[in-house]
Amino acid sequence: MTFEDLFDRRIPAAIALALVLQGSAVVWWASAKDSDVRFQQQRLDHLEQTVSDSRSAETEVLQRLARIEERVNDQSALLDRIDKQMTKGRR
Repeated sequence: MTFEDLFDRRIPAAIALALVLQGSAVVWWASAKDSDVRFQQQRLDHLEQTVSDSRSAETEVLQRLARIEERVNDQSALLDRIDKQMTKGRR
């Protein structure tokens, strides 16, 4: 029995085809993974920007609320003084 009898020429062609297909599958998978990573990074960047914008807006709202609260306290104090003067004048 010779070497050529044991291994037909079709076997190496089948192995080569299988290796090419597996190599193609690896390249396709790596490309898909890279695309997924890019998409996730873009999404993360967008979410970080949204959080940053939200924090800025929250800070502004809190500042405005503090000013409104201060005005309400001033108005309440003024009303208390007016009420005291009115009740003092009625006696």
